[in-house]
Amino acid sequence: MIFVYGECRQILRDAVRLYAERFPERVTPSRSAFTNVIKSFQETERVDNKIRRRSKAATDDRNTVNILAAVTQNPHASTRQLARESGISQRSVLRILHLNKFHAFHVSLHQELHGNDFQNRVNFCEWGLQKLQSDKLFLTKVLFTDEATFTNCGQVNRHNMHYWSIENPQWLREVGKQRPWSVNVWCGLLNGEIIGPYFIDGTLNTSRYKHILTEILPHLLENIPLRIQQTMWFQQDGCPARSAHSHPHAKLIFIYV
Repeated sequence: MIFVYGECRQILRDAVRLYAERFPERVTPSRSAFTNVIKSFQETERVDNKIRRRSKAATDDRNTVNILAAVTQNPHASTRQLARESGISQRSVLRILHLNKFHAFHVSLHQELHGNDFQNRVNFCEWGLQKLQSDKLFLTKVLFTDEATFTNCGQVNRHNMHYWSIENPQWLREVGKQRPWSVNVWCGLLNGEIIGPYFIDGTLNTSRYKHILTEILPHLLENIPLRIQQTMWFQQDGCPARSAHSHPHAKLIFIYV
């Protein structure tokens, strides 16, 4: 329309007629439509009716300083919280953090250690390395076992917990596993094959663990060849239920970790 208007020496009537002749398949614009397009082009150097306003940069120095100061004061703040408090978008907050090499490190859950646990683990690792030197398939002969506790209060959602920092802070949290109203599940792993699981009725104690070894475990190992059962190692940790002096099957216990 601009080119046609110029060809017609800015005569509106001639421009409408020439446009209709040149583009018969299109709807012929009225004189007012031509006028609006010409006026918009002269004022904004654009031919559309939308006026685009350039928004203020959300990642300018002031916002950058505010966001970095906020995460330094509270490394656990979420990007949604930072966006709400700073008045900029969550996407801009993420851009500021990434440009300044901040990463959202997640919490790592570890079992609490105390007493001789540290030295016992070192001793076990040294013993395991010696076994591997004499038998490279040693680990395939170990029946690894453990219990997990499931509670109705849930666990820590690590995805929603962040620690914004340039360097990894190695953020840890000690967590408890046993609850009076919890459900305990025993499970084993032998050469990549899952043994179990077996749901324990109530808290694990000496009598229940004895029942697992004498009555439950033989049934769980029915599909394991006898030659493997005769040479395998049974692994367990040192919880009180397994170290009781009245335990009649203590001779089955070879590895403590």
